[in-house]
Amino acid sequence: MANGGIIGPVQEGAKCSTISAKVTSFTSSGTFTAQATASADYLVVAGGGGTFGASSHGSGGAGAGGYRASGPTTPSPTRGSAVPVIGGTSYAITVGGGGTNGSCNAAGSNSVFNYAGCATITSAGGAKTDTDGSSDNGGSGGGGFGGGDGVPGGSGNTPPTTPPQGNNGGNGVDAGCFSGSGGGGGAGGSGGNGGPNVGGTPGSGVANTITGSPVTYAAGGAGGSRKGNMGAGVTEGQNGSDNTGQGGAGTIAITGSGSSGGTGGSGIVVIKEPEATVKVAPGMWTLNEHFESVKAGDWV
Repeated sequence: MANGGIIGPVQEGAKCSTISAKVTSFTSSGTFTAQATASADYLVVAGGGGTFGASSHGSGGAGAGGYRASGPTTPSPTRGSAVPVIGGTSYAITVGGGGTNGSCNAAGSNSVFNYAGCATITSAGGAKTDTDGSSDNGGSGGGGFGGGDGVPGGSGNTPPTTPPQGNNGGNGVDAGCFSGSGGGGGAGGSGGNGGPNVGGTPGSGVANTITGSPVTYAAGGAGGSRKGNMGAGVTEGQNGSDNTGQGGAGTIAITGSGSSGGTGGSGIVVIKEPEATVKVAPGMWTLNEHFESVKAGDWV
């Protein structure tokens, strides 16, 4: 039988088929291909910042990488909206690395989900820390230095997103021989201020179960001090955990250990596609029928 120039059997009519929900995780940059046309949830965490090496007053904690997520697996204050993807279409994924430590320390790198042409979900890298009287901004801000009369913490949520992707770093306190630097900001809260002979506590991260089990992402790094304690009992110079975007921890000035400071943890991108029902097209179809079905999003 002729069907608009195509010879084949009579169409039997479209049949429904169910595609199971799917979670795809990226710990390095790559390409995501959607299995169906739907609204997908996401988790996009940037790399955490790195910390400056030991100084005469100890170094502040680095900021966490920016945290952006949607769906019921993330708490409502930080929850964004799902984004549209088209079945069979490939999307670029960038996973940011953690910032380096030492005298040439660096901020974390951005993580990006390019979900629709020029539209993106971008999380900014976590702020590094400085000892030159300044503070750095980023997904979450770096902890302020305890020297130089005390330095305010850096700003988080830079550049701004809605909901906010991070928080500010804690302030440094210059108390002479008992100075303390601030903790780095995290996605769940600001870094704590330094105090006499104690570093600021790290900003809290956010727990998310998009991969099936709860994992805390985007926590800040603890601040160091002149000659005493790290914030929250963290080991000085401790590195941020990879694939969480955690900021590196600062150092204690009077000891020789941990003098290079902590590196930032690398980021992660996770895409969760919902269960979807699609139509399967048996028989032979004209090019026009095929085009209309594809346009409607129900061609398999």
